[in-house]
Amino acid sequence: MTAELRNMLDELMGRDRNLSMQEKEKQQCHWSDENVCKMFLVRFCPHDLFTNTKADLGACKYETHDVKIREVYKTSTRYKRMGYEQTFLRTLEGIVDDMERKIRRQHERLEHDERYMKQEQARVDNIRQERLDNLTSEIDGLLEKMSQAGSEGNVDEAQTMMKKVEQLRQEREVIKNSKNEDPANKVFLVKQNVPFINEMKHMEVCQVCGAFLVVNDTQTRVDAHLSGKQHVGYKMIREAIRELKERPL
Repeated sequence: MTAELRNMLDELMGRDRNLSMQEKEKQQCHWSDENVCKMFLVRFCPHDLFTNTKADLGACKYETHDVKIREVYKTSTRYKRMGYEQTFLRTLEGIVDDMERKIRRQHERLEHDERYMKQEQARVDNIRQERLDNLTSEIDGLLEKMSQAGSEGNVDEAQTMMKKVEQLRQEREVIKNSKNEDPANKVFLVKQNVPFINEMKHMEVCQVCGAFLVVNDTQTRVDAHLSGKQHVGYKMIREAIRELKERPL
């Protein structure tokens, strides 16, 4: 193709005539265009952090998230002069504010559940003590009757009552030796609706992402939480806020 013909085609069809539509759109896209995500230009798009999780923010309304465009923006004379960084910071702070409210609610829930658990523990203790008292009273009554039967020569009747006394004493020892959980070391999650004291677990709230965690859980489960998408995402947001505030925008 001669230079003259090439120039003619350039004038008629444009210099990008041989590019695909996708390549043309990318080539023509400027960091200030409406379809470019300005938060991604600053650092990252929050909508990408929590996909397919309970914290999913939904799809970003801006289509273009391009690293090359971000590099062009950061070398532009308008870098940090468009207000994108301030908007990005306000958006992240709004996300963290929502999370802080959730964390407060989670703590309130744990406090509520602990009160419930203590009440449940007290109820179980009362039932337990009432049964011990009844067993002791029944044993004392049988011992008195057994003594009377023995003095009257009713040996078989006395032996029968003695066997019953032994059974009641064994039951009493089992109840006395039963494990009595300390309410201060357990928290009962009401939503589980399993009112068994021995199944309660001491819980805490993650101060980064608001998730419930089992205290002293296995390292495998702890690592799984720390590497989870929600925890990593909220950690990234919190670190970005701290760094943006430390440096002048």
